[in-house]
Amino acid sequence: MFAIFTGMANAAELGRLFFTPQERAQLERQGALKSAQPAARIDTLTVNGMIQKSGGKRIYWINGEQQDAVASSGQAPASVRVTVPGKPQPVEVKVGQRVELNPVQPALQE
Repeated sequence: MFAIFTGMANAAELGRLFFTPQERAQLERQGALKSAQPAARIDTLTVNGMIQKSGGKRIYWINGEQQDAVASSGQAPASVRVTVPGKPQPVEVKVGQRVELNPVQPALQE
């Protein structure tokens, strides 16, 4: 049984075992370059879906990413309030709708 735990502890080291030092350096440089690149600018916001749990919390998918569960409110269950740059009030967006994030005039699209 001790051999199993020892093998698991060394498993992280095995990931680098099959690369030459030059290959490892190149992989590490590529990883550093990816993390140093600025995030892509998002021009649209799309509500992809929503699930309401039995406890009343809702989980939304916005731009393909799951958002934290929020307590349900009196608003329609298939919509979510979204703060848009350039708008003083949040915008109600239904599942399947897309908001153009133009600071001058955000437009809702079906």
